[in-house]
Amino acid sequence: MSKWPKTCLIVGIFLLSVFFFQPAFANAELSISETAQKYLGVPYLTDGQAPDQGFSTGGFTRYVFKEAKEIDLPPYPKDQFKLGEVVEKHDLQLGDLIFFKGTDTNNITSVGIFNGNDEVIISSVSKGVIITKLAEGSYYGDRYISAKRINPTNLYQINHPLLVEAMKYVGVHYSSNGKTPDRGFSSAGFVHYVFGKSLNLKLPENASEQWSLGQNVSKENLQSGDVLFFKNKYTGDITTTAFYLGNGLMIYSSPSKGITTSDFAHSSYWNDRFYGAKRITEIPDIDRNAPLISEALKYMGAPYLEGGKTPKGFDCSGFTKYVYEKAVGIYLPEAPEQQWELGTPVEKEKIQVGDLVFFKDTHRPGISHVGIYAGNNQMIHASRTDTAEVRTNYLSKNFYTEKFAGIRRVKNLKIPKDVPVVNIAIDLLAVPYQSGGTSLEGFDTGGFVQYVYKQVGIELPRYGKDMLKIGTEVKEENLEPGDLVFFESNSIIPSIYIGNGQIAVVSSQGVRIVNYKVSSYWRPIYHSAKRVL
Repeated sequence: MSKWPKTCLIVGIFLLSVFFFQPAFANAELSISETAQKYLGVPYLTDGQAPDQGFSTGGFTRYVFKEAKEIDLPPYPKDQFKLGEVVEKHDLQLGDLIFFKGTDTNNITSVGIFNGNDEVIISSVSKGVIITKLAEGSYYGDRYISAKRINPTNLYQINHPLLVEAMKYVGVHYSSNGKTPDRGFSSAGFVHYVFGKSLNLKLPENASEQWSLGQNVSKENLQSGDVLFFKNKYTGDITTTAFYLGNGLMIYSSPSKGITTSDFAHSSYWNDRFYGAKRITEIPDIDRNAPLISEALKYMGAPYLEGGKTPKGFDCSGFTKYVYEKAVGIYLPEAPEQQWELGTPVEKEKIQVGDLVFFKDTHRPGISHVGIYAGNNQMIHASRTDTAEVRTNYLSKNFYTEKFAGIRRVKNLKIPKDVPVVNIAIDLLAVPYQSGGTSLEGFDTGGFVQYVYKQVGIELPRYGKDMLKIGTEVKEENLEPGDLVFFESNSIIPSIYIGNGQIAVVSSQGVRIVNYKVSSYWRPIYHSAKRVL
């Protein structure tokens, strides 16, 4: 191809680009005002929101912005004025919102769209949607108050990181238990998620627990980013949480609209239900350095399993038992009601990290759940509800407040390992049961006790019935670590007393520690005790 045809081709492409693409860019700039012009002549209607009905002034601008830019404006001029960036009259651009006062008031009563050339498109009470002049001395020129430029990516002109994050999810659907954008949000789940994403703060997942955090804030002192709480008028329970946007507005997860904004300051519905507000800037952490808590945290997320006693699956008391054994060498019974009977009762005001926290009438009558207090009003427990796993929860959660039974301190239940017989017995806890067993390969009841005492130089008879015949009888209330304790079932079962109502004994599970005083099996078959040391 010669030089001249190439030049003609390049010039032709340039002219085509000018002819076709320039108007496209112009249309993008004029889209709001051009969309507004489509509805010239549509009649005025108080609170009208659509062209087939008629438009109020706010309804008109709202409809145009939704169609042209997919921007959801509030329906009323006074609320639209809370959005966007203030623009001086001499700096007006196509599509800016222009606000006007009423004849007998200085309050904002109407709004229109700037059309260039000192013109505004507005829904007039007498003429419907019209184009009119803003010139000095004109009807609208004299009532001009201010103008706003709407930024689609920051509609409310917010800079607070919580609110910047929250606005990303406008339109996400509501879900009664939702905690993610994919599954939808409950109101508390939305607050929980936004705090995590924007500030990396792990709030509780329900409203009543969120209320336990932060600093109380009065309505008069609200700031953008504060958390608003609303209650059920009849029960008083907290039902809804929201973020305060400023200017009386909030953003929350609505059952009917999903994530949306609302004017709560001028709403009798929300004001009647207002519970309070909190400014949350930090989350008090649990005491991660305490031995019991650092051990418990190793199993966060382990699944809940009825009867479970290992990291493969825990029930509530299986978890507390396992953690206490691993962390501090305290052997708890296997059922929550048995653990409840041990230790020292503690008042709420004197609770300490590591104390056992009990609940009643949860999934069955009586003491039915237990957790470990972790500090800052939180516990770690194997929860059978929600995610059914080892997790933390705030004690201020409504469920746990209603079901709270009490606190027990069991730190005094440590094994006295300074007693040689006790120390030897504890070292044998992993040895299995074996019928006729008398060695480390396996023990029966008599074989275990005989073996332990032999290690300290005391020869005992082979079987429990013969051990009964030696030593000095001891009353139950005078038992000391190292004494022999006997139980009567089909035969006499010997065991070694290790203190605090606990015995080392062989069962089908092998050598184990049992608190016989709270055991529904061992307590009724207690026979007697002897001292042979």
